[in-house]
Amino acid sequence: MYGQKYSNLKKLVLYAIVFTYLVFVLFPLIWLVQSSFKSMYQALKIPPALIWRPTFEAYQKALGGGMLKAFLNSAIVSLSNVVLVLVLGVSAGYALANLKTKASQNIGFWILTVRMAPAFGIIVPLYIILRSFRLVDTIFAVMVAHLTINLPLAIWLLKSYFEEIPSELAEAAIVDGATRTQILLYVLVPVAAPMIVAVSALVFLLSWNEFLFAFVLTSEAARTVPVLVASLAGTMRFDWPLMCALSTLALIPAFVLVVYLQRYIVRGLTFGAVK
Repeated sequence: MYGQKYSNLKKLVLYAIVFTYLVFVLFPLIWLVQSSFKSMYQALKIPPALIWRPTFEAYQKALGGGMLKAFLNSAIVSLSNVVLVLVLGVSAGYALANLKTKASQNIGFWILTVRMAPAFGIIVPLYIILRSFRLVDTIFAVMVAHLTINLPLAIWLLKSYFEEIPSELAEAAIVDGATRTQILLYVLVPVAAPMIVAVSALVFLLSWNEFLFAFVLTSEAARTVPVLVASLAGTMRFDWPLMCALSTLALIPAFVLVVYLQRYIVRGLTFGAVK
């Protein structure tokens, strides 16, 4: 009897913690979405009205006036980063996982330190280099910056995953006459598909949401969605409905990606990332 009461109390506490967490997570999102359907007067009204007449004025502004170019820039940068990270990260992760030296035990950590370094410690020399080649305010500059911070993380995750794959698979392929390239492409990549999908989703989200590097390296022609939203914050007046509408539109690709690839992301990160 006592054990059943304890079990029920434990469940109640667990449900209360989950409910509190969901309130903190979902309330800002709900507030963001509903504010995007308000007028400026309704968005700034205190106390806020629980019932109002929705308007699509903010979305009409967001979908017009050249603002869609920022979404195109973000898509180009994010997708190109995914492709480049997979091409370089898979090969580098496989090579480091099979590197049998004393340094190979800690090399994954040293690669990861690039990702752990302060952002301003990377962006200043990177800006100087790109400016010397007249590449500032170009999509290529943002791609290079994002690749600099995303590739080390991808290599570390993929290296850890390849190390967990039984070596008997590669040995059997070698006996059958396969080359190292064939082993990687036709044996290990299919086995590592969950981690590859997880890394792809992670790189896309990190690149899609990245602000600092894109803000420093762009002004107008190559600015991404986070930079566009920040540029709407004026000194005297904020267009809250428009900012909320842009933020809501920016959430859609990330939300769809995570929902669609959720099981692959969880499986990949839990299997190979932590030993």
